[in-house]
Amino acid sequence: MQTKVPAAFKNSGAPATPPADEPQPITYALRTGGVLVHTCPSWCVVDHAEDIEGLYAEDLVHEGAEIELRTNTIEGSRVSILAARITQFPFSNDGSGSEVPYMALRPEASMGEALGYSTPEDVEAEIRRTEAHLRDLRALNNRLVDARAEYDRRQGLLPENLSVDDVRSLPVPVLLKAFGLKVVEFGDMPHGVQVWLDRTGTEPAVYLLRSLPQSARESLVRECLVAVVEARG
Repeated sequence: MQTKVPAAFKNSGAPATPPADEPQPITYALRTGGVLVHTCPSWCVVDHAEDIEGLYAEDLVHEGAEIELRTNTIEGSRVSILAARITQFPFSNDGSGSEVPYMALRPEASMGEALGYSTPEDVEAEIRRTEAHLRDLRALNNRLVDARAEYDRRQGLLPENLSVDDVRSLPVPVLLKAFGLKVVEFGDMPHGVQVWLDRTGTEPAVYLLRSLPQSARESLVRECLVAVVEARG
């Protein structure tokens, strides 16, 4: 019996069209079967062109624009001393915390190569570049605060605030969390019952026929939750 929703829960419904200035949902083919419809956070700059051909949900990654501090080596080449970007693996389940936006820092000064014979003027130039980088890093950290606030808003949805369009477009795991529901599989039921929603017990749950394909499960769960929202109004 399955009592929680896997990270790769599929989304096969037609999402509502968001406003033109909002990120658009992207449909990903999942290597485990079915599809996942997911909207990038506002700060993601990845086009995901390769991801849509097939991936595991836990490997989906959002990345923001990168900043880096660069300088010259003694040979005259340019190297990166520190690069940083906001990153998130929204469906990670490895316990690392990477499902929440975090700062990915990439120090690259470990090659052991000297930077050269710096004059006071050279050092001053490095200081100015470093100060500019720190300003950029502070600005990027402010964006990280906004990114985490956006994440918290999406995770803290209340069922009474959800519209029918929300239920038709938000990822199913987000909806299940908002409604406080777990997923339970059953083997067989009379009268062709495939799904039912029980919100009366101490542990509200969506019961699904075990033999249902993933794409059908997603659609049936949405139908149940749409009915709940419509009955409310």
